[in-house]
Amino acid sequence: MENLPHPLAPPPWGDGRPKSGLATRLALFAKILVSAALIIFLSRKLDWDVVGSRLAAAKPSPLIGGVTLMVGTIVCAAWRWRLLVRHADAPLGMVMAVQLTFAGMFFGQVLPATVGGDVVRGVLACRTGLPWRGVVSGIVLDRITALLASIILIFAGLPWLAARAVGTSAPLLWTGLASGALIVLIAVALTLDRIPLPHWPARQSWLVSMQALVGQIRRGLASKSGVAALAISLVIHLTTVAIVILIGQSLGITIPLLAGFLVVPLAIFAAAVPVSLNGWGIREGVMVTGFALFGIGAGDALLVSVILGVSVIISVLPGSLTWVTLQ
Repeated sequence: MENLPHPLAPPPWGDGRPKSGLATRLALFAKILVSAALIIFLSRKLDWDVVGSRLAAAKPSPLIGGVTLMVGTIVCAAWRWRLLVRHADAPLGMVMAVQLTFAGMFFGQVLPATVGGDVVRGVLACRTGLPWRGVVSGIVLDRITALLASIILIFAGLPWLAARAVGTSAPLLWTGLASGALIVLIAVALTLDRIPLPHWPARQSWLVSMQALVGQIRRGLASKSGVAALAISLVIHLTTVAIVILIGQSLGITIPLLAGFLVVPLAIFAAAVPVSLNGWGIREGVMVTGFALFGIGAGDALLVSVILGVSVIISVLPGSLTWVTLQ
């Protein structure tokens, strides 16, 4: 792979410290407000007596199995990222990839946006001596392959979902259309390196560097590593479907396999949209709306989604320890 210009230039995120400012605080406040409003609105549909009885009678074994699978998906995500970073000529070992991924996902839960976890993961990776362009390329490819996998699953299930949702759940169809629009935007963005550069001497170096990075990302997606990463992403999302079904079993809620296959990828995709606090509220809304098509009550769907979110938090807790060991 060709060397990118200015290999010793600082990473685009600077020193990794969060930037303060009124706009940042307002954006954070807006995300918290969106999540809180959605959760409050959805919780009005809860029958708290039913919730209490389901939690009291919950079976621990399926829930433990779900959390175990969740940890396994994080290891798979580390494997995916390692493949993509190594394709960019950054020699990242598997053990280090797992440590960095756990640390990044931990901060992705405690910081107000998942991108914060990516910044932490990237900064820690660069501190180990890895070239920042390889790290950035790997993180961007990691995000793109995860999104593409969810979009592929959404489109695969769209005919069945449309058959159930016609006249009842138009928002789900709009989510499918939005995922298609995202594919178009990604395709356009990955051709930016082929656009002739304007004659701006002061910014020419930066533009050349960014165009080279875009080209590297496009080649990475088309490589064997990119295809393998996409396959791993599909496995991760399908495993998340299994986790949701296990959570339902733990609570005595039957979630059909088809329901999980059609609804969970939509929830994953919607939660990735940065309009709420780490997807809270958005994910719950999609699951409540989607599972309603299969006769699952709003309260049950909301409870499953909330426990899924809590399971994610529990699964990434080892990241706090790995972050300390990497300091």
